[in-house]
Amino acid sequence: MIAAAPPPAIVARYESAVAALNEPRTFTVEFTLEQSGNRTVDQTHRIFRVAGDERDETLAVNGTKAVRPSVRIFHGRPYRYAATKLAPRTAQYAFTFLGPRKNGHHVDYVFRVEPKVPSARFAFTQVEIDGITYLPSAVTFSGGPGTTGSVTFAKSDRYWVATSANASAKTPGGTTHERLTFTNWKFPKTLPKSTFAAAKPLPTSAPLPPG
Repeated sequence: MIAAAPPPAIVARYESAVAALNEPRTFTVEFTLEQSGNRTVDQTHRIFRVAGDERDETLAVNGTKAVRPSVRIFHGRPYRYAATKLAPRTAQYAFTFLGPRKNGHHVDYVFRVEPKVPSARFAFTQVEIDGITYLPSAVTFSGGPGTTGSVTFAKSDRYWVATSANASAKTPGGTTHERLTFTNWKFPKTLPKSTFAAAKPLPTSAPLPPG
């Protein structure tokens, strides 16, 4: 039998842990994008971020490694997978305890969450709370009719970061599934300013004079 702490105490510790969570301002991470259904996609990317500046390098497409990665630069781009943004909070959600769940040598706690103000567009539906840190180890959501998904988290270095994100959506041609897997997290103190400079075009040879 798995012993569980009283649900109100769990939620209180969860709220405190999320409120105190320090998100990384500067980081690099790699992720794979796998999509199936109406369209098949398999890509590997490397992301560099400082605040809202982001450099996105495409390293491989459909198993073929890029000789020269394509680069996209964004400024003022929100990061969608921060735990503090994805953790449902008691101010907006009602928590109902579903029970403990064994996770290795410790216990996690699973809660159903329901928005206090119903939304037809997006709402979290469940949160799994890590029994050591009391931070969210997984959240599930509904994005409207036919759309569901989840995001998982774990510790990397001194930060609590996303490890995967999944979504499924019904479309006229069937159901599309998408999975992101995050790996190789790094947290440098700084990144060169040139990281976010627009990529320069490859040099071209001058045309030969008519012979």
